[in-house]
Amino acid sequence: MAQSAYDEIRKAGGEIVAISNDSVESLKEGADKSGVKFTLLSDPKAVVIRIYHLEHKGLNVREPEATGARPAVFFLNADHTVASVYQPEDIRYHLSAEEIIARFKQTR
Repeated sequence: MAQSAYDEIRKAGGEIVAISNDSVESLKEGADKSGVKFTLLSDPKAVVIRIYHLEHKGLNVREPEATGARPAVFFLNADHTVASVYQPEDIRYHLSAEEIIARFKQTR
């Protein structure tokens, strides 16, 4: 979803950066397979994930105490302040490319 919005957001002066608790190797493998062009940052110790209150336990059935990252989208103004945050209650739901573009344009 974010990938298909990437080119349009870049043309409008924006950027997409994703943060995950996956390893660098896992992120690279996934990006190579899917053709992701935007920046993927690895946060295996969930430092940034905790700072932004995105920690989610219980994502892994085999390891119930394992920590994952809740999906969230932070839309920043041109001065890099947070304009709005989208964080769904249902972690399976993600914004569509059209929704990402529309929300991004509202911050400009």
